[in-house]
Amino acid sequence: MSKRTYYNGSFIQRTRQVLGVADGLPSDKISALTYDKKGLLFVGTDKGLAKFEKGKVTLIDLGLPPDKAAINMLFVDGDNALWAASGGKLFYIKNKNVKEVAKFSSPAVQMAQGSDGALWLLTRDVLYKAEPGSFDFERYIDTQGQGTSIALKGLKDIFVGSKKSGLLGLIGKRPHFAELFEQFTGLLSNRVNCVSFDSVGYVWVGTDKGVNVYDGKGHWLSAKEVGVLPKGDIRAMAFADDGSRWFATGTGLVLLKDGSIKYYGFKRWVPSINVTAVAVSPDGTVAGGTDAGLSIIFQETMTLEDKAAHYQKTLEKYHVRKDGFVTVRFLDRPGDMDSGYVEVSDNDGTWTAMYLVSQVYRYATTGEKAALANARKSYKALKKLAYITGIPGFTARAIRYPGEVGFGNGDPEWHLDAKGECEWKCETSSDEMVGNFYGLSVFYDLAANEKEKAEITEIIRAVMDHILENDYKLVDFDGLPTTWANWDPADINHNDHWFAERGQNALEMLSMLKVAHHMTGDEKYDKVYKSMISDHRYLMNAMHYKLEHYHSSHIDDELAMLSISPLLKYEKDPMIRSYLLMGLEHHWQYERVERAPLWSAIYGSLTGKHCDIELAAESLELLPLDLIHYPTYNSHREDLEWIVASEEFWMPPQLKEPLPYDEKPTNKYDANPFRADCDIKISEVINEDGSVETKVEAIEHPHGGERRAEDGTVFLHPYWMARYYELLGD
Repeated sequence: MSKRTYYNGSFIQRTRQVLGVADGLPSDKISALTYDKKGLLFVGTDKGLAKFEKGKVTLIDLGLPPDKAAINMLFVDGDNALWAASGGKLFYIKNKNVKEVAKFSSPAVQMAQGSDGALWLLTRDVLYKAEPGSFDFERYIDTQGQGTSIALKGLKDIFVGSKKSGLLGLIGKRPHFAELFEQFTGLLSNRVNCVSFDSVGYVWVGTDKGVNVYDGKGHWLSAKEVGVLPKGDIRAMAFADDGSRWFATGTGLVLLKDGSIKYYGFKRWVPSINVTAVAVSPDGTVAGGTDAGLSIIFQETMTLEDKAAHYQKTLEKYHVRKDGFVTVRFLDRPGDMDSGYVEVSDNDGTWTAMYLVSQVYRYATTGEKAALANARKSYKALKKLAYITGIPGFTARAIRYPGEVGFGNGDPEWHLDAKGECEWKCETSSDEMVGNFYGLSVFYDLAANEKEKAEITEIIRAVMDHILENDYKLVDFDGLPTTWANWDPADINHNDHWFAERGQNALEMLSMLKVAHHMTGDEKYDKVYKSMISDHRYLMNAMHYKLEHYHSSHIDDELAMLSISPLLKYEKDPMIRSYLLMGLEHHWQYERVERAPLWSAIYGSLTGKHCDIELAAESLELLPLDLIHYPTYNSHREDLEWIVASEEFWMPPQLKEPLPYDEKPTNKYDANPFRADCDIKISEVINEDGSVETKVEAIEHPHGGERRAEDGTVFLHPYWMARYYELLGD
């Protein structure tokens, strides 16, 4: 069969920076935003005006006291001059010169410029006009319903949005406003927050109930007819030259581009759900203002290989602990990668083994010596876990040293090693065995030298002998079997307490025995392997090892994929393989909805079949660069489909399909990707005017949310595996 290699090419990668008072802004409450033609961002707040240029915030002094300097409007004219309004006062700013040019009886709302250069200014109650080159704004026409926004095409093709009177169209020889109400037109709501012409000449109308597209005469469209048009409370919008349309909403930023919609929400992309303003720069940078700070979303062109290099650099800087253990980083200061420390986890061996595999595949693909050095360091960490306990064949879960969190706290599962240098954790589970056998087998096959192969062989032999000598269990420091490391046929096949593990643990045992035989050549492991098949139906168990339980146990998905990988690589008997492939095919079809890159890489490498590699590549594209576990809020979205049957397994309702990787909570492959929200508290607040406002707050965790940063193995493992097996090209 010929190789099926997918070449992903380059793509747009977005990152964001949040700015607030600590960065020099007058206030965290952003009221207005605009970019000038050179890409300089102006930021209006409730306490004054600032600009953001070359990574630095600079205040612009309008000569107003801070408590009376709220900015309610910003506009850049055709000469690249800035106009700013504070209440009814209008300022003209150019070349660092600030001039107050007018004062109106009600707050200025928005400005526009005609094709002749004339300036139009809308206040809450009146529309004014200044002729080209003039600062004299003359009353043009009164507005009704409290004006919110203005859109202008040509000389005086004008629409005005209002809070109470819908959309107002300026018509007639003697100009007057025609009121377009929702009761008589296709307008979604009489509360119009923003309005804009696009380059085609259609009018885009943002209401508190969603977006309308209007031809200016009698034809209206909304999400009722065009499903991708945004719904909800649309506060502001900004259009880019490439056809992108950005919307500031009451639940985050929304992007409509190339016929599809994307959500840039709390808290990965914006610091608050209440986005009040949005602006787009000439280079595609987007600014979103909220009531809790300013978010600037940058974009750059990358390839997957560029992205792998980014994660590699970040991981080596922030996620490698003593001995070479690799896992998440806990942050002392939320979002600050330079603070904190690497976790001593419950599964140091498994997570390090997966990083080890990523570096082995990287080395086998590129020949980079640095990758081999990383792999060897992580291998030595796994080797240390195998021997630190002093119990032949019994591997520790984790190791910690003096000065690390928890050392010497008296936890009964932690024991001082024989030399008194460190503590090791017992209660080792099947997770650790699966991870270690998987990682060591890949290193053994593709990167280990002869000395290392001999060492690995003895580690695997000792573990397997320990399991076989203890009735297919791991026996702990206290002489008792550990809780989860049980592969005993008497339990797996005949004890209903182990029903959920019947297929999973059978698969694990077959895999470990096959690895042991592959490395040692000892026929006793093959004999037990065949006995598991003929006498204990473990192969039949593996035919359908994945239980359909509404995706309630994702750690089993990971363990199964890591188990079947070496098993199918080493098993050559076509009849036995046919059973195993039945199990894998069933598992793959059930899990492919997740669009998980690791599942695609494993399935494709083992079967040679189509493995949704283009969807896996898209997931790798969308995976955020910083991998911080930001609190996430998506349950407000009307486009989501929910599954409530998961409640049968004591789980809350979850999504029918996972969200894209840049919209959902950050997690490893053993966590639930079907969640819409994480680490948030939702409440409703009744405002003074009687309106109800949804309030979303982040739940503080000492080791969660913005204080937890995932390591790049979630990208590097599937990426380099897919590269090695030529599922992905460079």
